[in-house]
Amino acid sequence: MVGGSSGALGERERFRPASREAWDAVEAWVGRELPAEYKEFVDGYGDAVLCGHLFVPHPEGSDRLLTFMEQERRDFHSAFQDVRGIPTPVKDSWNSIIPWAYHDWNGDVCLLVPEPESGNWTVAVAFRQCPEVWQTGMSLTNFLQSFLLEKKFPRGWPVRDAQWTSMPGSSLL
Repeated sequence: MVGGSSGALGERERFRPASREAWDAVEAWVGRELPAEYKEFVDGYGDAVLCGHLFVPHPEGSDRLLTFMEQERRDFHSAFQDVRGIPTPVKDSWNSIIPWAYHDWNGDVCLLVPEPESGNWTVAVAFRQCPEVWQTGMSLTNFLQSFLLEKKFPRGWPVRDAQWTSMPGSSLL
């Protein structure tokens, strides 16, 4: 578990989850229900930065999640449309991938990739400076644990201690 007393981030920092209406608007744009582990993570730790560089938006945060997803998907499609070697699960879900976090060290974007057959979601990372997509094959929880607990950070990310920092001026405190 990423949060909670036994998790890398400790007890959840946000105590008011996003409204049902806010999540409904996000899921209407996505076209399906998002994974429960993702919504629980965002409700507890969103509108914040993890490890000094990984921005995680929240539906009702300072940078609205829906706006973030729309802009980052558009930017991802534009930047990666001609990149060779994009993993098949990402290509197969091209119009359904969901940007969920932004790494401000180098502009990388974390994506949720739906697996149509199983209904599961896995994480991919779009590396912007040297265009490539890494399909991790991990769930969100496993991906977060890999760097928060095991210090196995994606390529080019500075290794930092697990820390949570609220966005300045967040209305969610």
